[in-house]
Amino acid sequence: MLSLEEIKELVRILETSSLNKMELAYEDGKVLLEKGGAPVAVAVPQPMMPAVQPPAAAPAEAPQPGEHIVEITAPIVGTFYSAPDPKAPPFVKVGSAVTPNTVVCVLEAMKLFTEVEAMVEGEITEVLVKDGEFVEFGQPLFKVKKGHVGV
Repeated sequence: MLSLEEIKELVRILETSSLNKMELAYEDGKVLLEKGGAPVAVAVPQPMMPAVQPPAAAPAEAPQPGEHIVEITAPIVGTFYSAPDPKAPPFVKVGSAVTPNTVVCVLEAMKLFTEVEAMVEGEITEVLVKDGEFVEFGQPLFKVKKGHVGV
């Protein structure tokens, strides 16, 4: 896994070059950096660390028999943003149908934005963090009622 200093150096190289996109594959994962009109994104592998649990929040409603509730967790530490920019609507809200590729939020760390995908098909039942809140690796961000939904 790349260190924070190595990622900073890659960002510096990209910013000072004429390149608009840089992709680096290594044994633990890959890093994708883009500049220009698009936000900068980094794909970082999930290290094997125990999940950090936030303070318990009251569930929106108890799952019914046969329902399977899963959590979408933070793949990195960073600041949680529910929308691509402050004036845009949130990516998802309670009741939103999601597929595995649905972007549910972005996490910002050191001016690098990572899109978080649902990785599951279902319906958002609860948003567990507030916009602008700092989140830890593995922290639950959303609860999803797993299953096929009309998307």
